[in-house]
Amino acid sequence: MNIGPCPKNCGFCVFGERHGLAPKPVELSPEEVVKRARTAQKEGANAIYLMTTADYDIDRFLSTGREVRNAIDVKMPLVANIGDFNTEEANELVDAGFTAVYHVVRLREGVDTEVDPEERLRSIAAAKAAELDISYCVEPIGPEHSSEEIMESMFRGRDLGVAIQATMRRIPIAGTPLFGNGQISEIEQAKVTAVARLAMKDIYAMGVHEPNAPSLLSGANMIYAETGSNPRDIAEDTREGRGRSVAACKRMLQEAGFKTFDGPAPSLQGWLRE
Repeated sequence: MNIGPCPKNCGFCVFGERHGLAPKPVELSPEEVVKRARTAQKEGANAIYLMTTADYDIDRFLSTGREVRNAIDVKMPLVANIGDFNTEEANELVDAGFTAVYHVVRLREGVDTEVDPEERLRSIAAAKAAELDISYCVEPIGPEHSSEEIMESMFRGRDLGVAIQATMRRIPIAGTPLFGNGQISEIEQAKVTAVARLAMKDIYAMGVHEPNAPSLLSGANMIYAETGSNPRDIAEDTREGRGRSVAACKRMLQEAGFKTFDGPAPSLQGWLRE
C-alpha cells in the first residue's frame, strides 16, 4: 500500500531508511487499493493481503481495510501484513474485517533488523486472542543461516499453532547490508520447504515465496501474486519487476500438477470460519 524509507532498517529490505535505496514516499489511495483487491479477486486470487511498511499509520490502514472488506466477497480472507500491534489494535483489525495477519519472527530478528523479537511474539499472541489466523514463514533464508536456526524458526511456527506455514529465500538487493551474503538456490529452498512441511502437523496450506517450481514439488501448495511495492524490488510497482500476476501464479501451480482452487480460501478465515 505504500513505499518509502522505513525506520526498522532490516538488512535485507530495500525500504531501510539508512540504506538510502527507498524512493520518495508514495502511498496508494484507498480507491486504488480497493480497485486492485477487486481485480485480484476477479482474476482468481483466494485471499487478499494488504501490506505496508512498519511505521504506516494504523488508523489509516484500518480505514482502507474496511473499504476493501466491503468491496470483496464476504468470505474472502483479508490479511494484514503490518508492523507490530497491541491487543486493542488486534481487535480493531477484526472490527475492520480482517481475518488474519501475516506476522513473523524473522531469522536473526533483532540482529539483522531493528525489531524486537519479543514484540513480534506479543503481536502474534494479541492476534490469536482476537481470533485472527496467523500466516507464518521461515524467512528470509540466506546462505549464512544454519540448519539449527532454520529448524528453530520452523518449530516456532508449529508451536504457535499457525494456519499457514511458508518459506522465503532472501533476494539480495545491491546496497542493502546483507547483499554480500548472497542467495540460496531454488533447490536449496525446496529442501527447506520439504522439511518445513514435514515439521508441521495440522496446517491448511504450505506456501513458498517467491514462487518457484522446485518448492511446489517438495511440499508447497500455495504461492503469492503481488502488486504495489515490494521490499525485494526497487520498482515502485513490482508488477513491472519481480512480482507475478494471479494468472502467472495459476499457470505455475497448474504446471506443477495442482488443480487451482476457485473462490475464497478455507485457510486464513479466522473468526469467519464456521
